[in-house]
Amino acid sequence: MRLRRFRVRAFRCIHDSGYITVGDLAAFVGRNESGKTTILQALTLLNKDEMVSDLDLCDELTDELKSEIKLTEGEFDLNENERELLEEKFPNLSIKKIIIFRTNKNPQIQYDFIDSEFSTKKDTIFKSWKNLTDDLKNFVEIIPNHVSKQLDTEFFESSMPIDKETFSVKLNTLNKTILDAASQEPQVISEWKDLYDQIMDNFDSVFVSNKKRKELEKFILDTLHPRFVYFSDYKKILGNINLNEYLKDPTTSDVGGIEYLEEFDRAETVKNLLYLAELEIGELKNASSSPSKLIKLLSTSNKKLTARLNPSWKGEPIHVELRLNPGNILSVVISDVHKDGTITNTGLLNRRAEGFKWIFSFIVNFAAETQKAELNEAILLLDEPARNLHPTQQRGIS
Repeated sequence: MRLRRFRVRAFRCIHDSGYITVGDLAAFVGRNESGKTTILQALTLLNKDEMVSDLDLCDELTDELKSEIKLTEGEFDLNENERELLEEKFPNLSIKKIIIFRTNKNPQIQYDFIDSEFSTKKDTIFKSWKNLTDDLKNFVEIIPNHVSKQLDTEFFESSMPIDKETFSVKLNTLNKTILDAASQEPQVISEWKDLYDQIMDNFDSVFVSNKKRKELEKFILDTLHPRFVYFSDYKKILGNINLNEYLKDPTTSDVGGIEYLEEFDRAETVKNLLYLAELEIGELKNASSSPSKLIKLLSTSNKKLTARLNPSWKGEPIHVELRLNPGNILSVVISDVHKDGTITNTGLLNRRAEGFKWIFSFIVNFAAETQKAELNEAILLLDEPARNLHPTQQRGIS
């Protein structure tokens, strides 16, 4: 998917960003503390496994947050491959754009569908529930206040349908309340009966469509949902990784001081490094007692790691070698590979320039995250890359 525009509301310092249109490459330029980082981190709320913390909600919009607000919403174009996958699974519809959003009231990611072209069957997957609830809301808005204030309307104010049985019970309750509260309002009773009959006539089709929509949303969530990957310089790793520290539980009492906590922030990069190398700590420990097994294990892992990093590396290729040293220290050794096949400049990662270490850590995370993501695509959110990235790597990203 390609993000084309987005909006952030009531998230940390941002009241309402308005709709921001973006292309395949976009840059946010502004003063310090103006909200650039917040904008990037708000977009990660569109990841399907992300959670919203109460501390992330803007404390200056308390009244607005009593209602359901779309904290982050993004409008996405589907590429040709994604459209073909959808049409193969759901042959009666064609979708080109999807809106993905997360609210302050619903912990689940949600979808809206726009500019949808349907086949001659004219399936009503995306219209039935919305039309039904819009009609109910419009009716409540035009009836006298002394009637409307007695009604429980919460069950049809959600953007997502509730189950058929619950809706039936609540609709019958609403019907009885309106007939009692508006007993002296013949015009209200007449209009309500017309609407009620219309709802009942279309009742089954509404929830058949709802079932189809849920199937569609599950397919998108499992197969096509985009992935946002946020990068900052806190993920930078150095040349030697203390595996004992890496394996520690940060919640234990002997964690240590601030220095350890800062190091622990790099655990995600270490995890992705091992993921790319297909190297498990357990098998590394088991092989450490046998030099021949250890050499074979690390040799295989190093080949996989190098092969997976180089496609994203700009400039001459590199060779990456992991070495296990006494004290359970895993060293990251980097070499330059030249066009004639010669290998030079072999040494620990921490001997390289700061920019090199940052881009190496960045590409480790980038390669791992994109391999984990469906369709091998990810939307990168780079926080102040100019501080650390070499010009060659900046050109490569763009």
